[in-house]
Amino acid sequence: MAIPTPSEIVATRLEKLNGQLVQAIDALTDEEASTWPAKTAPSCKWHLWHMARWADYVQSLLSEVVAEKTPELWEFAGVADEWGFDRVDLGMWGAGSGLGNENGQSLPLPSTSRVKAYAKEAFDLLEQRVGMLDDTTFNAAFTDWHDNETSTGDAMVGYIAHANRHLGMMEAISGVLGKDGSVTV
Repeated sequence: MAIPTPSEIVATRLEKLNGQLVQAIDALTDEEASTWPAKTAPSCKWHLWHMARWADYVQSLLSEVVAEKTPELWEFAGVADEWGFDRVDLGMWGAGSGLGNENGQSLPLPSTSRVKAYAKEAFDLLEQRVGMLDDTTFNAAFTDWHDNETSTGDAMVGYIAHANRHLGMMEAISGVLGKDGSVTV
């Protein structure tokens, strides 16, 4: 068996992680998925939306590394307008970062099924972009979302670390709501 390349490892881990993010919300009702257990603990639906926005933002950044620049699904497919987000402050990169809990809780998120459908599309696009990375593009210079000069591969490892933190929050919130808290067992 051939040892996988770094880009293959990241692509495989990303695909598994994205599936777990979606799976983490599957056992919850819409009410449970929308519940903020505390004012400082966003709902599972918020975490899934946030990671979908991140995936969409990152896939757009990666698009020009592996092909030609493409816009975010959020804007291109009209998701922001459809959901009534056209004039809503969404924090840094339009993905909920730095938004604050009060503003985050007031977002007009639609049903869990609609958030999940957007997440699946955004995750698929990101997986496609990462799947196109080869040794050259994986190791290519890349300016990440914090304007740090790094490599494409390092930026993607950072993305995966960020997504895993949100998966852990979703698992913990599910446990607090009385559901099985783990998607990894």
